[in-house]
Amino acid sequence: MKLSVVSAISLGCLCLVLGTEVAASGPTKTSGDQLIGIPGEPGSGVGRVVEGGGDPNRLQAPLPRRPRNDDEARAIGELEEIFERFESAAVATEDTLRDQLIIEFEQGQQELDKSYERELREHRAQARSLRAKAITRYEDFLALHPNDAAWTPEIMFRLAELHFESSLERYQRQEDAWQEELVALEKRREAGEQNLPDMRPPPTVAYERSIELLTQVVGGFPNYALNDAALYRMGVLLYESEEFDASRQAFLALSCANRYGVPNADFSNIVSTSQFRLGDYQNCTPLSDKSTFVAESWLRVGELHYDVEELDPALEAYTQALGERGSSLFAQALLRIAFTTYLKRDFAGSIARFDEYILYADSLKGTDKYDDEAAYRGDVIRWMAKTYNEEDWDGNGRRDKVYGLKRLEQDYAERKDEPHVPEIYAAYADLLAYETEFEGAVEIYELALSRWPLAAAAPEIQSKILDAWKALRDDRNITEARDKLATNYLRGTNWYYANENDPDAIERAFKLAEDALVATAVDHQARAQALRSDGDTAAAKLEYEIAARAYAAYLERFPNTPSSYEYRYNFADSLYYSDQFLDAAKQFAIVRDSNLDNRLQADAASGVVSSLESYAEVQIAAGKYTLPDMPKDTDAGPYEPLTIPPLAAALQSAYDRYAELNPDNEDVAEIIFKSGAISQRHNRFVDARPRFQRVIDRHCDTDVSINASLAIIDGYSLQGQLTEEIVKNMKNCGTGDAKTEFAGKLRSIGNAVIFQEATLLFEAGEFEAAADRYVALVNQAPDDPNADNALNNAAVAYENIGRFESASNTYERIYTTYKPCSAPKLKEGEKCSEFADYALLRTGYNHSRFFEFEEAVDKYIVLATHDDYKNSEYRLTALRNAASLQDSLQSYEKSAKLYYEVAKKAESPSEKAEAIYRAAEVLEKAGNDSKTIAAYKAYLKDHGGQSDQAVREVEAHLRLGQLYRKGKDRKSATRELQAAIDLFAARGLQNGTPEAAVPAEAQFLLAEYELEDVVKLKIKSTSNKKIGEEAKKLFDALVKVAAEYDKVLTYRSLDWVLAGMFRRGYAFETVAATVMDSPVPSQLRKGSEAYYAYKITIQDQMEPLTQKAVLLYEECVKRSKEFHINNVWTARALERLNVYKADEYPSLRDAALTLELEDRR
Repeated sequence: MKLSVVSAISLGCLCLVLGTEVAASGPTKTSGDQLIGIPGEPGSGVGRVVEGGGDPNRLQAPLPRRPRNDDEARAIGELEEIFERFESAAVATEDTLRDQLIIEFEQGQQELDKSYERELREHRAQARSLRAKAITRYEDFLALHPNDAAWTPEIMFRLAELHFESSLERYQRQEDAWQEELVALEKRREAGEQNLPDMRPPPTVAYERSIELLTQVVGGFPNYALNDAALYRMGVLLYESEEFDASRQAFLALSCANRYGVPNADFSNIVSTSQFRLGDYQNCTPLSDKSTFVAESWLRVGELHYDVEELDPALEAYTQALGERGSSLFAQALLRIAFTTYLKRDFAGSIARFDEYILYADSLKGTDKYDDEAAYRGDVIRWMAKTYNEEDWDGNGRRDKVYGLKRLEQDYAERKDEPHVPEIYAAYADLLAYETEFEGAVEIYELALSRWPLAAAAPEIQSKILDAWKALRDDRNITEARDKLATNYLRGTNWYYANENDPDAIERAFKLAEDALVATAVDHQARAQALRSDGDTAAAKLEYEIAARAYAAYLERFPNTPSSYEYRYNFADSLYYSDQFLDAAKQFAIVRDSNLDNRLQADAASGVVSSLESYAEVQIAAGKYTLPDMPKDTDAGPYEPLTIPPLAAALQSAYDRYAELNPDNEDVAEIIFKSGAISQRHNRFVDARPRFQRVIDRHCDTDVSINASLAIIDGYSLQGQLTEEIVKNMKNCGTGDAKTEFAGKLRSIGNAVIFQEATLLFEAGEFEAAADRYVALVNQAPDDPNADNALNNAAVAYENIGRFESASNTYERIYTTYKPCSAPKLKEGEKCSEFADYALLRTGYNHSRFFEFEEAVDKYIVLATHDDYKNSEYRLTALRNAASLQDSLQSYEKSAKLYYEVAKKAESPSEKAEAIYRAAEVLEKAGNDSKTIAAYKAYLKDHGGQSDQAVREVEAHLRLGQLYRKGKDRKSATRELQAAIDLFAARGLQNGTPEAAVPAEAQFLLAEYELEDVVKLKIKSTSNKKIGEEAKKLFDALVKVAAEYDKVLTYRSLDWVLAGMFRRGYAFETVAATVMDSPVPSQLRKGSEAYYAYKITIQDQMEPLTQKAVLLYEECVKRSKEFHINNVWTARALERLNVYKADEYPSLRDAALTLELEDRR
């Protein structure tokens, strides 16, 4: 069964009663026989009653409350949505604050680290400096007082400490540097660098001076109070220097001074370990009875022996370090004795020491020492298990008669009440299980459970028994172990009451019991699925029944655990496949409506539908349930509403919930139709109609929607309420031939009425309503004779109300559906419309309205070039519009080609001339000067002299002059500019008109050439004669350029009048500046009075020119204000005036001056 989402169903009298929630229950047989199980048995469905405990059959949590109606459900949904938003905002705020705090903390920490690091570096440097000074002072003291009994040993001891610190710090710095070199070398190697040098050896620490001083202290001053500390430090430094024998003897000289002397400088008095005899470390006298280093020295001696597997001396040393019970090193020494004894294969002694350690550690519970002293307790338990797993304790090479569990029982059976004993048994069993000796592990686990059944770890031990049987694949014992795990540790059992004060143990037990109980159900369900896949449905059904009973038992005990949601679904699935359809529907409904989760809501909802449908089939086959046919005969009425039976009502509710939860499923249309059909079959047409309408509205692309539409029509028809309006509102739904057939049924109803109604609305100014009606008509009857007319009217109506996109889409329907009736190759049977070309033109126009130029061009090109529109009256208009839009799109080459096409197809000379001129204009924008010049010349050649092209002709000469000027061809540019001026006069065009700006610009450009000549002239000579000649040439040029700019004024084109004023003033200012910058005659000695008199005279003579320039600038600004003109020339005039009259003409911006003159006022 494929399960998907469904709707609410509740159960009650006779099968189902809407709105009632039902708790989980075990599956029931439809026959009178009930499957009765043993109380507490997994899958029995009967709880185990324990005396003094609660009744497990009544210990069931109530199901979560459900909304009572749709309004309450929506309110709850809105509240949950508000809560989720609030929670999300709160979480986001908390995250932001936390991140900010973390960032600020890290930043602060970095700053503190930098500060502290700096201080630490300073302190270390200061410490090194002070230490070096102290060493020097102490060394000087020892040189002066080598044998002072009072101070020399103290100074030596302190000096040894200082040398130790200095050596250690030096070593650390060298080690850090060595590590950095090593990392750098590795990076070079990883980068692929070849021929790298070998890394130098790592640094070593040098404690020789400290050891030498400590040796002198102990050897030279035997009565010094700190000789024990000196010897201990000497031993440690010798060990760090890897002088292990000397280190051992130093520790022995402290702890066994009566037998071992202090190592001398050349270590010649070191006693070799090969000379050790048992008892050598007994009856020792320490250097000082009050020394606190004796026990630790023995411990270090033992470690030195232990490291080289000298177990006998190590054991004696550890024994000496043991001291009294409770001493600081008691636990450590005891552990070392135990492990050394183990290595000597004295397993009995090792067990004794391990056991002593555990008893000692446990005695410290509740004290501050417990955490430190009991740190190895768990490891010791495991080592004891490992020791008992040794089979040869007597060392004869054969397994002992008493070994393993028997030996463990021999040692600890009578001590079973001690707290640590069960742990030893469990650890031994764990070891056997780890070594895959599962049967031996099970024997010990079961012994532990029989001996300590109420232990907190009992559920875990039972779980380990189950795991062991699983590893052995012993199905019978697996089932038995799982049953025990599922029943022996639940609420109400003796174990539960014994451990009710240990919530952690209770929680672990319940989790294990839960897993065990559900595993039974899962196993049987998996077996049933496999049998069903193999085609053995009878055997599969039996397995599903067993799985269902197990799931029922689990859900009775754990109704609201995180896993119960999925297991309840599996329970329902098992009920379904064991043909318990009604119970399956109940359980699927609980899962579907659960608040625990929603992962399986879809499948559970589908399960409710499938279960109820299967149950209905069984009831129909048994003659207990019937379903009326769909009513269609209008003559059989009247149709009075019938009572819907509970099963049908439950099915309808399930269908509705399915559709609510699965609006996008493939079969949802059929499900909604089935729901509506139940009402329709019982003559409840008003209830059925909204369901059928949902099918039409949401699933019109399915054939089910056709049935729904016909059912609505049938309902209205059977009630005598069918009208033309109702049929016209029906959607054309369905697929394929069925859709075509259904459309034919609807098409026959009053299309002409719809068209007329729309026309009346249009004439009344109700354009939107009219357009919608027109479009609805075409949608409903696309082949109607008035369809194209309706679409055109709709598009016009949309344009009237500003819905241009809708208008474009509607026009598009015309020209894509119809060819123009004037098409030269129109075939018989093809649709044509007189509106096709106009619709295409309007579509392009609407695209251009919204700057969709490319789309507009596409439409215009089709109209202008496609053969179907060859005879269209709008063809030339479309071509001209396309050219203009290509210009807007900066596709200048394409635009020019289109304009040439316009010229070819234009009938009037004016249109041809205008098109060719526009082509030249767009070519100029493209930056192709040679093509542009050719285009303007072609225009002048073909259309020069036309009466209506006078202005364009003058403009063409101006454009040519500009292009030649741009190409630095002064001769050609002058010719064309003069031609523009002459032609303006010859054609009788008037000054002071907008057209006069063309010759004014041409004259201005000619004047600019003259100004360029003036700017190039300089007075360079220093002889009086030549200075006069050059000055005359300059002033003659000035007169000429002034005259040329004066000609610009005659055209009375204000922009160019202002430009001429400014440039005329600029010419005067430039000439004045040139003269003032000219060299002084050579006969006047520089610096002389005559020299400066000459300069002043020249400046005075040029002042009128400068003032003339200023007057022209002021006139330019004045006229611009008068005529409200602001252009580049007025701006530049203001810039120049700011130089001479800054107070009157302040600078409003940083001007980019092209002429910088000294202010000579």
